[in-house]
Amino acid sequence: MDDTRINERKRAMLGAQIIFNNRNSTLDCQVRNISPKGARLAISDTVTLPEEFDLHVPQKGKTYRARLRWRNNEGAGVEILNEEGPASPVQVSRGDYAMRIAELETENSSLRLKVVDLMRRLEEKEKPQGGERAA
Repeated sequence: MDDTRINERKRAMLGAQIIFNNRNSTLDCQVRNISPKGARLAISDTVTLPEEFDLHVPQKGKTYRARLRWRNNEGAGVEILNEEGPASPVQVSRGDYAMRIAELETENSSLRLKVVDLMRRLEEKEKPQGGERAA
């Protein structure tokens, strides 16, 4: 297969989400390489993809509008339809932001509890055990 890309793709290992069905459906995937005009995604070959979708890449803080160009058992190639940047404001409603903020606040609370638990466990491990004497 000849590579006729204009832009060089950069290797990547980025977690991402494919968002479609009026933002009601999401699929997790990995971006394996990316350029301003396209990307290769690692995704299960059993998953059906729509012709066009949003590709959200949290580590880049961006959402791209993408079109499926090819598909095989190892992944998919997509064309990025918009220049790098966030999803247009029309696509994201205040309700979506409020829901995402609530999700993040819940995740933040859960992580804080895990940190407290881990700190407690660490303190317990550092305490001298019954037969040990402090120097």
